Amino acid sequence: MHLTDIVLVKSDPIINQSSIRAMQIIKSLHKRYSVIALGWNRGHSGQEIVDDGLEIQLLNLSAPYGYERYGVLRLAVYFPIFWAWIFVKLCIHKPKIVHSCDLATILPCYIYKILFRRKLIFDVLDRYGMTYIPKDRNVFFKLLHPVVNSVEEFFAKNSDVLLAVSDKMFLTFREKPKNCVTIMNCPEDRLINKRIRESTDYKLLFTGAIRKGRGLETISDILMGMKDTELIITGKIKDKKLQHKITGTPNVKYLGFLDRKELLDFEASCHVMIALYDLNLQSQYEYGMANKVLEAMMCGIPIITNISHELVNETRCGLVVNYGDVKQIEEAINSLRDNPEMRRLLGTNGRKAFLEKYNWDRMEEKLLKTYENLLND
Repeated sequence: MHLTDIVLVKSDPIINQSSIRAMQIIKSLHKRYSVIALGWNRGHSGQEIVDDGLEIQLLNLSAPYGYERYGVLRLAVYFPIFWAWIFVKLCIHKPKIVHSCDLATILPCYIYKILFRRKLIFDVLDRYGMTYIPKDRNVFFKLLHPVVNSVEEFFAKNSDVLLAVSDKMFLTFREKPKNCVTIMNCPEDRLINKRIRESTDYKLLFTGAIRKGRGLETISDILMGMKDTELIITGKIKDKKLQHKITGTPNVKYLGFLDRKELLDFEASCHVMIALYDLNLQSQYEYGMANKVLEAMMCGIPIITNISHELVNETRCGLVVNYGDVKQIEEAINSLRDNPEMRRLLGTNGRKAFLEKYNWDRMEEKLLKTYENLLND
């Protein structure tokens, strides 16, 4: 049987908005290696084959997601089935390297590494405890949080390469392998040989999950008293009450969920992107890197945000505000509305930095070099 070079494993269907990073990695690796992706299809059926001969094999088993209330606990019933399926697939395909995309997939990948003496890459997009363990007064969750962190740190220390989306993410580990590589979630360039017509009315754009902790209540309240300013929202609805409240504001419009191509094209046609995160609820963004900042840079439009301070200040691609500071956020919105030259300058700065450093071509070079070194080790 032909040996597969690489098997990438992720705990979702892979072909969706939450798996942009995985799809980019698969496409890049496929340029040089034989690659198969394994995913968990929680709502559809069938094995999927995508463009350019990329093969994705899916476990068709309905199950909740970790971000749902008590989703992590409910998933405990399903994980053994998923892990067994992964391990069987790894034994069949016999990859030289296993690329585990999250903590939910690492156990069978690690067992395969130990038993068959293969290489393991652990790709940490978010620290699991920071992202999925509820921050409340429940004693059980208070005890679960350090346990999950310790388990994640064990696998990180014992992997051959630890990947992360930012250098700061590595600081959250007490111990880590010597080989740590930052692969940022930089988008592919969609503006090559393409002119995007900017909207005439001043449009702010919010993309992502519609839920509390993203500053939507604050922004909609600010817009109540503004003229000639519109907030466009696109993304999955996680809080229907919040959606109903904010879309009741006359100059707030919800466009639904857009696919990747539609989303990036629409981003490039707006004036400003806004990305706010309550770090008390979503502490992973203090160490990670929001895709929205990088997408705004690619599109050549400024961003208003309270995260990625170093990157925004380094590239001068937007305005940094404090989460929940109504006056500061309102001033940022007004400044960019009333000063088209500032908008143009910040957008140009971001686009220049994207072309020079923060693009997927650069990330792909690092990724392929990492794999080359690992295979030759």
